[in-house]
Amino acid sequence: MRFSSVQPICNLLSFIATLLSFFLSIGTSIAAPSQEESITAGAGSQTESSRQAKDTEAEAAKPWLITPTLSADPKLGTNLGGVIAYLKKLDKDSTPSMVGLSVSYSDTDSIAGGLGAQLYWGADTRRLLLLAGGAEINNEYDDFLGTGQTAKTQDSVHSLGFRYLHQLREGGWFAGIQGVSTNYAVGADGFVDGMLNLVGLSGFDATGLGVVLQHDTMDNQRDPQAGHLFTLHNFAYRESLGGESSFDVGFADLRWYHSFEQFSLGRSKRPAVLALQLKGRFTHDAPLSGFSSVSLPGYTMGNYLSQHYSHLLLDGRLPLSKRFGLVAFGGVGCQYGEDIAGRDIDCSDNAYPSIGLGMSYLLQEEASVLIRLEVAKGKHDNEALYLRFGHSF
Repeated sequence: MRFSSVQPICNLLSFIATLLSFFLSIGTSIAAPSQEESITAGAGSQTESSRQAKDTEAEAAKPWLITPTLSADPKLGTNLGGVIAYLKKLDKDSTPSMVGLSVSYSDTDSIAGGLGAQLYWGADTRRLLLLAGGAEINNEYDDFLGTGQTAKTQDSVHSLGFRYLHQLREGGWFAGIQGVSTNYAVGADGFVDGMLNLVGLSGFDATGLGVVLQHDTMDNQRDPQAGHLFTLHNFAYRESLGGESSFDVGFADLRWYHSFEQFSLGRSKRPAVLALQLKGRFTHDAPLSGFSSVSLPGYTMGNYLSQHYSHLLLDGRLPLSKRFGLVAFGGVGCQYGEDIAGRDIDCSDNAYPSIGLGMSYLLQEEASVLIRLEVAKGKHDNEALYLRFGHSF
């Protein structure tokens, strides 16, 4: 399969983003058990209530979850994979902790995998995220960087990361530390190798540490229907930590949730939810490989790079029955600062719209574990199909 004018790090950034999205935003798909779920509302009989209670108990007794994953777009081809996860509560007042393995294989003979853990204890006042991942990625180009030359590259990446949060005081105030170490190398021959070095995309080693500040008022840690999550965090990449260069990356991420009880349909007692995300990534003295990428649904990570990036994304979630639901989303992203050619750019000429829709299916009601099958469309030929494990945020 051949691709046109795609940056050599597209597959790498897509892989890392997939892993981080899975282990950071998986929180939106696995809920702490709700006491209200054991109460049958409406005119159901005691027999029906008893049967539903038994079904819920049976689901709660199944700690293992296995689901396929899928992504497909015109630039990176088709990726098939799967996720296997194990859930367990570390104490009675905490959100269920999760350990998971994710593996995917593409039609370019590329393979990627990651092992992660998301742990909650002390009545959710302590939170720890661990991540290890690796990939071997093959790219083919019909028009390498606009030169008209065909090219093949072989990318290799290994990453380790962690985040620890500690509750500062009641009311959802948290603070913590995080770190990441990435080893990335691109292999190519002759002319292609020279071009990669010329544009600064020949690979890198980067190790960074940062701090995290968070305010969490969500009504449910894993599947919120109200409240917000506001996170400020950074990574300070330094040569003294073992990296090849020193630069800084900052993030701001606001997630807001509101439920509409009047839009609950059929026999589902779950309300419709409107979710909003405001997100920004900002860099200082970053090499090209550390620039910010458009990260909206429908776009290939790494295909558009700039110093800074922000987006607004709305996500509507409408349950149709106990298991099935509709999802629809739309948003717009913006690149600004400098692009990889060193030109100053702004939002007026670098806006990236995104729209999409799909279906959701609730795998395990007690833990609110779901999957989403959706299509997304951006501008030009940017489009994609996803089978996701959990909501995107």
